[in-house]
Amino acid sequence: MDKMKKDKIKTIAFVLIAIGLPLLAYFTGMDKYMTRDKIRHFVESYETLAPIVYIVGMTLLPIIGAPRLILTAVGGALFGLLWGTVFAMIGSTTAGVLGYYLAYYSTADYFEASTANKHNKLMSMLDFTKRNNFWLIFLARICPITHYEAINYICGTSKIPFGSFFWSTFFGIIPGTFVYVMMGDAIMEISDKKGILNLISDMTVGGKFNELIVDKDVKMLIWVIILLAIFLVGTLTGFYYIIKGEKKETGATPAPMAENQITN
Repeated sequence: MDKMKKDKIKTIAFVLIAIGLPLLAYFTGMDKYMTRDKIRHFVESYETLAPIVYIVGMTLLPIIGAPRLILTAVGGALFGLLWGTVFAMIGSTTAGVLGYYLAYYSTADYFEASTANKHNKLMSMLDFTKRNNFWLIFLARICPITHYEAINYICGTSKIPFGSFFWSTFFGIIPGTFVYVMMGDAIMEISDKKGILNLISDMTVGGKFNELIVDKDVKMLIWVIILLAIFLVGTLTGFYYIIKGEKKETGATPAPMAENQITN
């Protein structure tokens, strides 16, 4: 079997596993064990080894679909603001490195070979991404609507330089990690007691705004929403100026599609 066929098989296997593991967890009911309380009790049971177990969980569990918000909130609840942020940062960074190299060694060679000497919109988008890789990844990490694992896989597949990927990931996850550690537990409390959508409904059409606004968890949720809105507007503005700068330098117009590539 020649190298191209082997690389193709590895790529197909990787895609099937990357998509299949979260689906398997969902359809087998494993997701029921990924609640805040269950993860918290599991990590807490290891006592002095809890930080290591937590970091390993932050690294591996998102691959099977565990929500990063829940995992980060557990860090805040168990270790407090300072150490919760530190451990969540380590876990998120190692998760990024793992996802990058899983894709790099599974799909990158086949993707590179199959797109060699091609000049189309995809290649134009890829060239744009590589030229601006640090800032695009940095902004995508801060942006609250991007998919963390997808960014890892895209960067590994397209052979974004690892140093640029690592540092843009490390610095890019700081704002979100800090917010989720500080306020994530409050969000989980609301989710358990009432549900966020029910809360929003009660505070708007239900006419219970004055009654609910005094709740400390509700206040935390409002701050989360405000900060995430700031993150969203700030990162979209950053994407816009990167695209605008690219157009001025090259006169080309691949950038709007490149933004979609990073943020989807």
